[in-house]
Amino acid sequence: MKPPYSTYRLQLNSSFTFKHVEETISYLHQLGISTVYASPFFTATPGSVHGYDVCDPHQLNPEIGNQEQLQQISKQLQQHNMNWLQDIVPNHMAFSSMNQRLMDVMEKGPASKYYNWFDIDWAHPDPSLHGKLMTPVLGKPLSNCIKDGELSLDVNNNEIVVKYFSQTFPLSANTEQPQIKALIENKSNTAFIKDQISQINNNKQLLHDLLQQQYYQLCFWRDTNHVIDYRRFFAVNELISVNMAYESVFYEYHSLIYNLYQQRLINGLRIDHIDGLSDPAVYLDRLRQLFGDECYIVVEKILEQNENLPANWPIQGTTGYEFCSQINWLLTGKEGARKLMAFYKELFPETHSYQEIVFEKKQFFLQHFMAGEWENLVRHLYDQQLVPSNINRNELKQALGLVMCCMPVYRLYPGEQPLDAEAQQIIKATFEDALRRKPELKEPLSVLQSLWTSTQSTTLRALSSSAAPSTTLKTLTAFLQRLMQFTGPLMAKGVEDTTFYAYNPLLAHNEVGDTPDVTDYSINTFHEWMTARQQQHPYSLNATSTHDTKRGEDGRIRLLVLSWFTNDWKNHVQHWQQLNVKYVTTVNNQRTPAPQDEYFIYQSILSGFPADGQVTEEFINRLKEYIIKALREAKINSNWHDPVTAYEDACCSFIEKIFTPQHHFTKNFRAFFEVIQQYANILSLTQTLIKITAPGVPDIYQGCELWNLSYVDPDNRRPVDYSIRQQYLQQIIELEKKDAVELLTHLAAKRNEGLEKLYVTWKSLQCRNKLIDVFMHGKYIPIYAPGNDHDVVAYARQYKHQWVIVAAPISDATILCKEKELLAGICLQMPEGAPADWKNEFTGETFTIENNLPLDAVFNAFPVALLTGETK
Repeated sequence: MKPPYSTYRLQLNSSFTFKHVEETISYLHQLGISTVYASPFFTATPGSVHGYDVCDPHQLNPEIGNQEQLQQISKQLQQHNMNWLQDIVPNHMAFSSMNQRLMDVMEKGPASKYYNWFDIDWAHPDPSLHGKLMTPVLGKPLSNCIKDGELSLDVNNNEIVVKYFSQTFPLSANTEQPQIKALIENKSNTAFIKDQISQINNNKQLLHDLLQQQYYQLCFWRDTNHVIDYRRFFAVNELISVNMAYESVFYEYHSLIYNLYQQRLINGLRIDHIDGLSDPAVYLDRLRQLFGDECYIVVEKILEQNENLPANWPIQGTTGYEFCSQINWLLTGKEGARKLMAFYKELFPETHSYQEIVFEKKQFFLQHFMAGEWENLVRHLYDQQLVPSNINRNELKQALGLVMCCMPVYRLYPGEQPLDAEAQQIIKATFEDALRRKPELKEPLSVLQSLWTSTQSTTLRALSSSAAPSTTLKTLTAFLQRLMQFTGPLMAKGVEDTTFYAYNPLLAHNEVGDTPDVTDYSINTFHEWMTARQQQHPYSLNATSTHDTKRGEDGRIRLLVLSWFTNDWKNHVQHWQQLNVKYVTTVNNQRTPAPQDEYFIYQSILSGFPADGQVTEEFINRLKEYIIKALREAKINSNWHDPVTAYEDACCSFIEKIFTPQHHFTKNFRAFFEVIQQYANILSLTQTLIKITAPGVPDIYQGCELWNLSYVDPDNRRPVDYSIRQQYLQQIIELEKKDAVELLTHLAAKRNEGLEKLYVTWKSLQCRNKLIDVFMHGKYIPIYAPGNDHDVVAYARQYKHQWVIVAAPISDATILCKEKELLAGICLQMPEGAPADWKNEFTGETFTIENNLPLDAVFNAFPVALLTGETK
């Protein structure tokens, strides 16, 4: 197995196709990238900008390109000794008429060869859904749509279909209406068909009766908030989950991607949403068996603080959310973070603790948007006789919901192997928390906890006796796996997509894989984590931006800098509140924007403010679009289901007005921003350098070799200008050949354009490629600066006789390296056995070190240091 040296994520869609990839490869190679890391490229719904709504896993998306183009790209990659890492989506597909497998099910029902392909409960007890697939596409109840003439029969590609605006659905084969049978038998008679269709469309009762005979039930899209008979991706109606646990489904689904792998058109796999599968370990075992040991495989898995990746998964690691969290906390001033929390509580004294808000938001989401899934789980318990029949049903339901909301991780993995000690501790903590919250539910909670303990003990007995799993064990395990398929979505929607927009002392930590309530992080924590990563998962991706992160990596750094300037931030916020109060309005008897939203807006302005300090119409529009999304995600003053547009419009008007030229806010904000930016720019270099040199595989999200100040998707998926990046890189390469001093001067002068970051990216990748064994297999050795460990991060990577030392500032005291007096006397203690002679890869300087490395020397000409040396 050959893991990537580095990856570069590309978002493929109609605006960035295989043709654009081909045009970009030479630049990526020159930058030092080893592997193109591509978003899903299978046929998706027309116009999809992300590709996760797969319609056909056996076809490449024609909006992106074809296999001949992919083969041409592969040849070009091979010429540059580069590879291709492909994102695949095994959990779900698009609920769309473009999904021919799903349409076949809707047409043929049990006769379809895809009948069990999708995760559908055909035996749902609701009479309107029994034997049918719930199809929540209507904008109002079915009877109203028929009454208003929005539903009709039509002819499409010589097939009679049910039409709802632009959507069409097949006529099920079990239709018993005589008119339809006559139509089917007389397809060649166009006039007859049109006449019969017209008669049915004009008879609303007949049309209603006809629709009731389908293998699907058209219904109001909001109905899925309360009842549902198929598993969705999170709570997205338009994404229907696949029964990937079925062996036949697994092999059929993966046939194209396996064929591409055999042709060496792709070289590795990124597995999307692994937690959606009933038993990820079984899936990954099957995947590894199919693709073999040489295939590099990573999974999208969000690990909570101190949570470990399951040891029995045959993979190289994760896509790196947990790495981003470590970097965030390394670059946060811990005392400043506490002060920011105190300020937040001062501003909003009624705000609950983060953990309480998480619980409240998960509970809210479960009750209002996943009530159908919740009810299905309770029904499953009784149908499978997993709980005593005398247990009060409502109490059991409340207890189950409580357990789901108290689960501190996305999910656990009950299966053929017993749960490890970490998982058992999580179960214990979950039920203790649930009992603390609702002691009156002690009996049903005890019953639910016994499902876990019984499964654990039965699994251990079966393994010790080498006996086949009993029917009882299989039933228990199946339920717990089913339960876990919904705790993940509940966590994602309750935390990432709600709490992270409603609780904002420091938005930088409201990030996928991160948490805002860490209290004891230190430089030792970072070193211990990196040491463990090198030992356990050295080939996991190191990500600092992805298509799912809530804000761009450099915008996030700006917010982290607030932890070093807490008093200034507090004073400025209070001044801005007074300055902008005249633009605050009232909507529905409510202050608009609400104080919490106003605070959110100020942080968002800072994170995304143009690097050159110039407020443009484009920036204001992007900010307004982001704030609208944030308001809807928070679900406090607006939401997605019933947007409060008056409130949203007033918030957008507030943003427009505070940036009017005659208002003083912009000038005052820019002065504060310029201070923050000079520190943030340096810390961004620290982040970049660590990502490329620490244990793991550096992953660069498209365009992030320059500043990334994006907001959450779709803003972070905007087109990337590669021509300017190629131009900048060429300038750097030419200047380095000419004069190192002139190069560094040029980089500093172009700091706002991000050239220093591009330079650190390029030089670090070149060093990594040159000394790949050091970075892939070498030891990770912490280096300390006694008395000043909170100011600088440093470590060595060593393999045989090759050494690399990384040193970079992590606090306000060491960031502005021109102030040499701040660095005087601070030294790094060199590791035992390290060479004496070193070269700084960024500056070209060479020097000899006896025992200690003085920071004023190492940071003399450039803000961060990458030193290489060799023992004799």
